Amino acid sequence: MIGSGFLRELNWNITPRQAMMAWHVDVPMLALVSGGDSDAFDRWTILSPRTDTTRIDARVGKPKDLMQFIRDLAPARAPAFIDGGRVRLPFAGGWIGFIGYECGAMFEPRGITLKRPSSDWPDAVLCHVPRALVYSHKHRRWFEVGDPDAAEVASLVHPKQGARRGWWAIDGDHLRPIDVEGNFERMVARAVEYVHAGDIFQANITQPFRATIRGCARHFALDALTTTASRYGAYLELDESRSLLSFSPELFLDLDGGTRRVTTRPMKGTRPDPADAHELMASEKDTAELHMIVDLMRNDIGRVCEIGSVRVDKARTLENHPTVLQTVAEVSGTLAQQYDFADLFAACFPPGSVTGAPKVRAMQIIDELESVDRGPYCGAIGLASSCGSALFSVAIRTAQLTRTAQIAGNVHCPADPESWTIDYHAGCGIVAESDPATENLECIAKTRILRVALAADCSSPTTVAPRA
Repeated sequence: MIGSGFLRELNWNITPRQAMMAWHVDVPMLALVSGGDSDAFDRWTILSPRTDTTRIDARVGKPKDLMQFIRDLAPARAPAFIDGGRVRLPFAGGWIGFIGYECGAMFEPRGITLKRPSSDWPDAVLCHVPRALVYSHKHRRWFEVGDPDAAEVASLVHPKQGARRGWWAIDGDHLRPIDVEGNFERMVARAVEYVHAGDIFQANITQPFRATIRGCARHFALDALTTTASRYGAYLELDESRSLLSFSPELFLDLDGGTRRVTTRPMKGTRPDPADAHELMASEKDTAELHMIVDLMRNDIGRVCEIGSVRVDKARTLENHPTVLQTVAEVSGTLAQQYDFADLFAACFPPGSVTGAPKVRAMQIIDELESVDRGPYCGAIGLASSCGSALFSVAIRTAQLTRTAQIAGNVHCPADPESWTIDYHAGCGIVAESDPATENLECIAKTRILRVALAADCSSPTTVAPRA
């Protein structure tokens, strides 16, 4: 027991993938899956059943409503420590979910007008998680944490029981653009005109893609997460017809509940080939893109951090992520005592790397040029813990799975085939030197991670947990 919370170590010798494959087939899953090798940030995988959920409509909500939900769903509880108090677990219960890009209208109403009809997807979904499984990738150990009065979670995993057969397959064409060909390049050209006119220094312009699969959405998601090994992977079964799958490499906000240290790691500059590393690091255009967003994020977290605590820990480093090279910066500060995570989130959302600089004017131009809502894409995915910690990725490399065929059986792993539409976006930071055709190629490079996942086409049976 830990204060008012619960902690126990599980005697399991299984990987996170094996645990997710053995998850009870009839229980919706929430999974935040680390796939990187950074000892600083991506050390943990967290699994939980979906229970109570809160859905947010940005068209009727108010900033204080969302901030209150953020606070109310993570009641204060003592943190969980292991190894004699030397290691602090990142989660002790709280909430897991996503906050979509259009929720930016609740914080920056000048930037997003919400003039387009809303989609069938909520603008945000926050799931109350009283108890969860936490896996340490560094120590290869499992723990169960949270509310001692909440239902046990470990019993939802059956690693030693028999298997149930399942499969998935790509349906029709592979990932394809939704907009007419050439529209993205026209948007880029117009954004460049705004830069030359002095309206902005940079804007992040995106375009939508679509694919379709048949079969088991859960199996596709777990195969995709295994294939891509993304730093901030996520798979959230939000309801019977919607699941969110993310391969994000980018940290939006990390708040340490003990030290109150805030960290953000914006990314700008992408190449598809490891051989391009020298050219990327030497690119003045890509260097300028990242430095603009670093300044923006310094300003955003500086609104709520102690004066003098904000610093650039890493101005520009090269990281090799699945299918692409990226240049990354790291900015940190100490959250002032009068503020909490809800205040931090409100000060920084939407993320600067997917908007531009100056932020509000860039958002206005995005609002003008893009023809469809971004939805969860370019928002944030992650957790807020009752121990005061929080961690959110930027929802890039993120796919919305929507069930399009109503077929009887379990909705995530059906006995009979059903169809799921995959909606995916990709974008680029546009500056004065941007070339529309080159930016389009960069967008295509950023879809490769999903194309790799789809190419795995698991038509042969695999396994999931048996029905209890």
